[in-house]
Amino acid sequence: MVTPNIKEQTISGVIWKFFEKFSIHFIVFIQSIIMARLLSPSDYGLIGMVTILNGICATLVDAGLTNALIRKKKATSQDFSTVFVFNVVMNLLMAGVMVICAPFLADFYSQPILKNIIYLFAVQGFSGALLAVQGAKMITNLQFKTLGLINVITTIATGIVSITLAFTGWGVYALVIPNIVMIYIRFGLYYYYQHWFPGFYFSKESFTELFGYGSRILASNLLNVIFGNIYSIIIGKKFSAASLGYYTRGEGYATLPSSVINDVIKNVTFPVLSKIQDNIHELTTAYRRMLRITVLCLFPLMILLVVLAHPLVVIMISDKWVNCIVFLQILCFSAMLQPVVSLAHNLLQIKGRSDVFLRITILQKLMLIVIVLATVPLGIIYMCVGSVLLAYLTFIVNCYYIKKEINLGYIEQLKDLLPSFFLSLIMGGIVYFICSLIEILLIKICVGFVLGLLLYGVMAKYFVANDFLYVQQLLKERFYNKFYGKDE
Repeated sequence: MVTPNIKEQTISGVIWKFFEKFSIHFIVFIQSIIMARLLSPSDYGLIGMVTILNGICATLVDAGLTNALIRKKKATSQDFSTVFVFNVVMNLLMAGVMVICAPFLADFYSQPILKNIIYLFAVQGFSGALLAVQGAKMITNLQFKTLGLINVITTIATGIVSITLAFTGWGVYALVIPNIVMIYIRFGLYYYYQHWFPGFYFSKESFTELFGYGSRILASNLLNVIFGNIYSIIIGKKFSAASLGYYTRGEGYATLPSSVINDVIKNVTFPVLSKIQDNIHELTTAYRRMLRITVLCLFPLMILLVVLAHPLVVIMISDKWVNCIVFLQILCFSAMLQPVVSLAHNLLQIKGRSDVFLRITILQKLMLIVIVLATVPLGIIYMCVGSVLLAYLTFIVNCYYIKKEINLGYIEQLKDLLPSFFLSLIMGGIVYFICSLIEILLIKICVGFVLGLLLYGVMAKYFVANDFLYVQQLLKERFYNKFYGKDE
């Protein structure tokens, strides 16, 4: 049974983290609608072309040390200072690398404007040294409320800058400059709320200990960044900037609901489950509960997004983006498993099995290479279908290693997922049929979402009653009782 203290930390952390991520993604969602109307698919395609370089540099700067800090039960000020110094040096080094690579990447894609875009990303990387470990400090102290407030404020400020630049004709630069502004706003807020600075002391012993764990995470994250952007590289090179823009926009909307849940899972479960890592029974119980609650909330949203994709895209960002709809619908079936995979990865890292985490990542990338080679000649749609296949193969591989760590087999994990999946499919079929009878797009969206959520809620109450009631109880404990002064 999960201890009351851990349960309380989980409830509080999940709710504040969900509030933060929901607020942020809602703000970003509104911002993306406005930006997509002001900018062209090619502008988004240009950003997609340089994402891999920026991602590699950011991964090398972090080097897995942030996870190592959070996982360490009693991280010292010396540990934080050491990671900070390392990150400052690496930020400066990676900024130089980006400046050197800029002309070559511009030539590779035959897009001269990429050079200036990469220079701005280098400035962003140089400035990023200011944020090295402040966020990790808040996470280790479980200060989710304060961290959430900081993230919401910076997101609003960045959105205002982005829209202003796009509206005044800055084009693709409206997608880059705001990220630099965000860094300085976030740094000021970190210092205001923490009144803490890590210092400039570097300890070789501390670095050796942290990097011993973080190095495998670094290798795994590098593989994820490189292979995670392989579609963008291929589409940008083989097809066009506009095609890449359609793909990235479809992928962005497909991953929006799952990324909210995924960020909560990654940021909250890691520090909380770390505290019960030595109690296998308690850890298994908490893991299965989190798995069921995750899919209970996520799967219906993903299926509704598939069903209502066409009216949503046309209403939100106009019919100039209609070519992204098919990518959005296919990739939803891949994105819905991402939080499930992240939860499994967190469990492996908590158990200190960063070697297994790396092994899974390598195997996943090998499967990706095979799928990409098989689907690229067939076109972008088949590449998206291959992405879905990869997501389900990755889930199977994760199940195998989870069984080794906590004796939770594939069948048991599948039983935790399938009820919510089938209920979501049934709900989606009914909504699709009803909405096909409605011609006005806005009414179709409203009826679809309201009807879908009501149908799913009724079915969940009867077929997955325990988990449904558990979610109700969580909300009651944290909001209803607190509102009426009954929160203990």
